[in-house]
Formats: sequence, structure tokens, C-alpha cells
Amino acid sequence: MDSAFRQQLLGLDLTLARRFATVEARPWGYFVHEVGNPGHWDANTARWLRAEEPEAAIEEVVALYRARELVPRVRVDDLSAPGDVVERLVARGFQKDAQVMRLMHWAPVTSRPLPVLFSGVTLEVAGPETLASLAEIQGEACGWEERGWLVRYLERLVPGPASHYYLARVDGVPAAMAALQEGEGCALVQEVATRPRHRRRGLASALITWIQRRAMVPLFLQVSNPEAERIYARAGFRVWGELEQVTCVLPGP
Repeated sequence: MDSAFRQQLLGLDLTLARRFATVEARPWGYFVHEVGNPGHWDANTARWLRAEEPEAAIEEVVALYRARELVPRVRVDDLSAPGDVVERLVARGFQKDAQVMRLMHWAPVTSRPLPVLFSGVTLEVAGPETLASLAEIQGEACGWEERGWLVRYLERLVPGPASHYYLARVDGVPAAMAALQEGEGCALVQEVATRPRHRRRGLASALITWIQRRAMVPLFLQVSNPEAERIYARAGFRVWGELEQVTCVLPGP
């Protein structure tokens, strides 16, 4: 994956972060924080760490988060500098969590027909009045028991003009969701989730196709689940490349 495209993808990540957190530019990168929602990791993780004096930058990151009583976190990408930033963070006491994500891409084509839905299934645009349902779907699908941070996150995004949420119901009961986050010349598909008892009924495929029917720009998504990748491939998405997502967290006081 070329660096220009990676830069565009990272820029889209920052664009989204600005919708649910405060993003401050620093000489070494971006300080992302939201003291009102400390449980949301994406809202409280530094980005784009590129520093000529990495140890000083790391100490500044730690101080900035500690001053706000937040856990210091740093997301490291393959464009970070110097190249041994992760090793330096680990030496400082950070714990490393790495996950390989496959980036998939879809370009607008002729209108795609909606898949045939099971009886009782309906699709709708989700508004602020569905916040609780969206949080329940995503929390249940991902096994998150504590969902307060998720509600606060959705409160910031769902009403926004560049964030679009979609809801699938089964016999009137909220069952699945998906989101589309607009960026510069592209958009990111996120938060595709189905309640376990409603899976394998084509709800995720229907929501993805509904998003595609409205798309005017290329769509991207990141996936680590082979089953989800197969769903997206059937919808016309193609693997663009792989990227390792590394988050370093400093535990303790």
C-alpha cells in the first residue's frame, strides 16, 4: 500500500475523530482526547506519532493524558517515525496490542438491487431517536457489557451531517445497524453489527447494499473477521491491502 494512500486513510481517521473528540495538533502528531467519555478508546488515543526526539514526545503524551486523568494511549502506524516507536513505547512501560486489518475498497457502479429480505425485515435511516437501539445492537453484537461510553459516542455522531446511520428491524424490533462516515472524496463503512439471534438472515448484506445504492464516492472498510470479509466480497468489495493496527497503552497511575 503506497504512502500517499495511507496518508489519505489516516486523514479520514482524523476527520472522524474530530466528530467525537477534541483533536489538537502537536509537533509530533495529534493529541486526541475526550474527558467526558474516558471509556472510549478511539476518543482518547494519540495519533500520527512522528518525532525527531521520540522520548520527549512520549513523555509529553503521557503528561497530557495524565493531566486529564486519562489513560495514555498511542496508535502507531507504518508511517510513524522513527521506525522503532513501538519498541520505545514498550521500553517506557506501555503494553502493545497489535491487530492485522484487511482494507477493502468498493467504487460506485451501476445501482445494485437490494437483496431479497426475509418477511418482517425493514430498513430505515437511523436518527437521534434510535440512539439507545443502536447502542444495544452494537454492544450485544460485540459483547460489551458497559455501554455508557458507546451512547456518548453515538450522541456526538448520529446527528452529524457527515455521519449516516442505518437500522434494520425484524418485526419492528431493532436487529442490525451500519454506519457511513464521509471524508474527502471517499467514505468509510463502519459499525456493521447484528444481534446474535438475528444473524444469518441477510441483514448485514442488505444494509451494505443500501449504503452502496446511495454512495457517490469510493467506499472503504477495515475488517479482521473472515466471515465478514466474505459478506463484503459478495457485495463487490475487493481487498486493497493489509495494515497492522498497533495501540500502545500505559497502565497504572
